[in-house]
Amino acid sequence: MAPAKRARRVLHVSAAGLACALAAVTAPPAQAAEPVTGAPTLMSLRLDAPTAYLTFRDNSEPDISYTIVLTEKDNPGYTKIVRTAPGGVPGTGRVATRSADGIKPGVAYCATIRATVHYEESVPQPYELEDPVTPESNKVCADPVDASKPGSAPTDLSVGPITGEANPPSGTNRNYWVGYSNKGATATGVVLEVWATGPMTLRRPPAAGTFSGFTCAPSGASGFRCTGGTVKAGEKNQIPLLITVTNAGNGTVHASITGARDANTADNGASFAFQAVPRTP
Repeated sequence: MAPAKRARRVLHVSAAGLACALAAVTAPPAQAAEPVTGAPTLMSLRLDAPTAYLTFRDNSEPDISYTIVLTEKDNPGYTKIVRTAPGGVPGTGRVATRSADGIKPGVAYCATIRATVHYEESVPQPYELEDPVTPESNKVCADPVDASKPGSAPTDLSVGPITGEANPPSGTNRNYWVGYSNKGATATGVVLEVWATGPMTLRRPPAAGTFSGFTCAPSGASGFRCTGGTVKAGEKNQIPLLITVTNAGNGTVHASITGARDANTADNGASFAFQAVPRTP
């Protein structure tokens, strides 16, 4: 008897299914986002023994920790103080403050800061990869807070909020008010600048000496610059921007404040957006 023939099973695959299968085989594995390893920008240093406070702009992502290095200003070769601070600043370009303990009272220090960034390899490795560390930031030095010399204590100037009409009518005169304050020691020689971009022109600067002793003069077509102000500890005040709305359109009111020994420069600028509208008859 002739042997029975074994039937063959034929698998039918559509063209679309074959394309998907091939793509699954040949597609490269998903790549993890590359870490950003820019060095932090150190903005200010405040020494209030036993703690040093560093305010900086973060330029890395995703940061998992920071390393702070402090050296004595007059003895740079002396033993360094190295401290680790927590990371977790979201994104890049944001301003943050971290602290380090262990400084001596009455001693001036210089500081730098760098970030450790998490690195995750998309392809498994036989060994664990080391997380990259950013370059060191710029160096900032500071003198200590001296309770016996109030003039050496840090100031903390800030500007804002700016208030006024969001939709001023064209062809009218309007006032915008710029707030400013000082949460630190008395600040002298303060400089305050206010200006507008867009459909505005300056009517006149604030009267000299009316606001914290500032002397103000026009700056450009739509702003003024005030110098020589004294903003006392805890003082809060407002200064007006007196303008004429020239025509309809978008614009912004800007302000900045500066002074010596400012412990935190992250809040030294503010802005307020407006949209001038046609004047109703």
